[in-house]
Amino acid sequence: MLPRSFNWPPSGWELPWRDELRILIQPHKLSLLRVKRGIRHQPVAKEDILLETSGASLPSSEFWQPAISSLHQQLQTRQWHGCQPRVVVSNHFAHYAIVPWNTALSNRQEQNAFVRHCFTQAYGDFARGWDIRTTPVPYGHPALASAIDDKLLQALREEFRLAGMSVRHINPHLMVAINVVRHRLARTPLLNSLNLVMLENDRLIVSLFHQGQWLSLQSYAAESDIEDQLQALLERESIIAGIDTSQWPVIFYATETLEELNLPGRKVYNILPHAQHHHGLEAWH
Repeated sequence: MLPRSFNWPPSGWELPWRDELRILIQPHKLSLLRVKRGIRHQPVAKEDILLETSGASLPSSEFWQPAISSLHQQLQTRQWHGCQPRVVVSNHFAHYAIVPWNTALSNRQEQNAFVRHCFTQAYGDFARGWDIRTTPVPYGHPALASAIDDKLLQALREEFRLAGMSVRHINPHLMVAINVVRHRLARTPLLNSLNLVMLENDRLIVSLFHQGQWLSLQSYAAESDIEDQLQALLERESIIAGIDTSQWPVIFYATETLEELNLPGRKVYNILPHAQHHHGLEAWH
C-alpha cells in the first residue's frame, strides 16, 4: 500500500481542544471549513470564495496571490478565530518528483543537494526558490519529493501571524490525498502495485506504485473526457515504465467531481467527496 505522507515543517504547539480550521488554497477558489473536535469531528462553518483567475498582472510564479489576499480578508472575520489551522496547497502551486536512490550520497547535505538537482533538472531555475521535502523511504527505495514556492510559504505564515494564529500544518494536496487513500482503503485488500490518479481543478496526476516503490508520477491538464484520456495515459505510462499495469487497480481520488470513474477492464476504487460537499475538506484527518 502507499507509504504515509508528511507535513511541512511544523511550528508552535497544537492545542487538541481547539476547533480546527481546514483551508484549501486553489487558483480559482479558497475553501475554509471550521470543524469542532471531539469523538466525531463536526463541521460548524464553511465558506467557498471564488477568486479572480485572470492573473494578467501577476508574475507567473506568483499566481497564488489572489488566494493569499482572500485569505487575509477571511482571517479577519470572527467565525475563524480561535482555531488551529491546517492548510492544503493545490497541486497547481506544488511540484513533485520521484527521486532515485543514490548510494554515493553520504550525508544529509549531499542528499538535499541531490534532491534539489533533480528538481532543477525537471523544472529549471524556478526550483531554486522552492522549499523541497522528501518522504522517508526504506533503504534503496526511490522517494517522492514535493516542493512549494518559499514565497508562498512565507506569505501563508505571515497571514496567520497577523491573525494571531499558529499554522502547524501545511501540505501539498497530493500528500493529503495519499493519506486519505490510506485511511479509506485501510481494510481493503489491494495488490502491492497500483495506479494512483488524482483529479483537482482540471489537473490530473497519474502515478504508478510498484512493489512498495514509487515508479513514476506525471501531471497533465484534464480533458473533457477523463475516462478516455486516462485509458490512454495509463497505457502510455505502462509502456514508458516497461511493465504491464493492465491488471493493477486504479485508485481515483477527486476533490470536486461526484461522478465515479469507470475504466473498462480495470478495477477502480473511487474516493470522492460526499454528495453534500464539493471540496473534500471533511475527509482530512
